[in-house]
Amino acid sequence: MTPRDAPWSDVGGDVPEELVRLARRCLVADGGLPLAGDPGFLRRRWGAVGAVRFGLRGSSGELAAAAAVCPGAEGPIVTGLVEPAVRGCGVGSRLLDHGLAVAGSLSQGVVTVETESLTAPAAALFGSRRLRPVFAEDVLWIDLTWFGARPRWPAGAAVTTWSGDLAERFFEVYAASFRSRPGYPAPAAAEWIAEHEADDEFRPGWSLLAHLPGVGDAGFVTGAVGWIVQVGVVPAARRRGLARALVTESLRRMAAAGQPEAWLTVNVNNSGAARLYRDLGFTSHGRRARYQL
Repeated sequence: MTPRDAPWSDVGGDVPEELVRLARRCLVADGGLPLAGDPGFLRRRWGAVGAVRFGLRGSSGELAAAAAVCPGAEGPIVTGLVEPAVRGCGVGSRLLDHGLAVAGSLSQGVVTVETESLTAPAAALFGSRRLRPVFAEDVLWIDLTWFGARPRWPAGAAVTTWSGDLAERFFEVYAASFRSRPGYPAPAAAEWIAEHEADDEFRPGWSLLAHLPGVGDAGFVTGAVGWIVQVGVVPAARRRGLARALVTESLRRMAAAGQPEAWLTVNVNNSGAARLYRDLGFTSHGRRARYQL
């Protein structure tokens, strides 16, 4: 019996090992967010209270496709995985249609379909179900074992690293850099700061604040183990090379600390930032996206 013809199977337990294996096979085949194969990440995405999980099994009994429908702030969220070896025969369509049906039966609100590894066939499938893209980021990666670039700072730049005393200044630059962009989440300063400082992998020494004459606090970068987390430059300081210098210096510090690689995500509509990152040596590693009905 093929997965296309198999009965629905329960995907029980906390985060079953077979689900982790499936996620990792999909990640190898499709690229995308590297955390998508991590048990902790899967637990947060698939293990929400009230989640409905289901799957399809192959002839060997191994999980070949799985999905979860979880409650969200705006409505149900559907996420799924299909074994690369069984694609192209209707398994993905069956999984998505069942997920949308479950989402429609659970609650009112906007139905969101999320994927951390968007492929062209998946995008076509979503479009055929009249799902519209509402968010997409490219996932980029850089090998730091060779990284030796040095930053070229704008004239008069003064650079400091993250500390408790400076955290609110970092936040103010973050807000000034992003509040005019669609989808800005408008967090409170305490919330934004706590999100960074509560992360065990956050690295204050790789997180920098730049001050420019005539502008004041002008740009920032935050870093974590293996990640450039956020980069922002206030409108008055753009097109001076400040973002490039901040990212370069953060990467240089990562490399000096023995970090072998770094990742980041960039919105598909932010072509300028994507060009900057690729100029520094980042390469594409897939795309993550959100679709809604």
